[in-house]
Amino acid sequence: MESITLRIDGLPIPQGSKTVAKGGGKVWLRDSNAKVLKPWRAEVAAVADVGRTFTQPVFVAAVFYLPKPKTVRRLLPSVKPDLDKLFRALGDGLTDGGLLADDSLIVSQFIHKRYASAANPPGVRVLVMEAKEQA
Repeated sequence: MESITLRIDGLPIPQGSKTVAKGGGKVWLRDSNAKVLKPWRAEVAAVADVGRTFTQPVFVAAVFYLPKPKTVRRLLPSVKPDLDKLFRALGDGLTDGGLLADDSLIVSQFIHKRYASAANPPGVRVLVMEAKEQA
């Protein structure tokens, strides 16, 4: 069973909400946080471009390391950004980089948020592994 591990450094950015834009008689959807999301997804895509593309179902494990705000006293990052939105941006970036043919191939996930430290700077650690089919 093949697997690939990645380390993507930088501040993880959530996928965010969509906003409606109008102009020239056209209507389209865009990400509300596109200015910061695009560079993050580009970084994920660059690291995910390893010359291998998964075209079968995969399991993805990811740990997002976030800076701890000075005013927060909680041990775990139970504050924004939302974990599911972080994972959506990661899945899209893995697809943009060609590691996944499509993020719909993710059939199982194991994801965490943790505060960054000297040993684990801001970013995400990712494991992508072929998923075993069950009878």
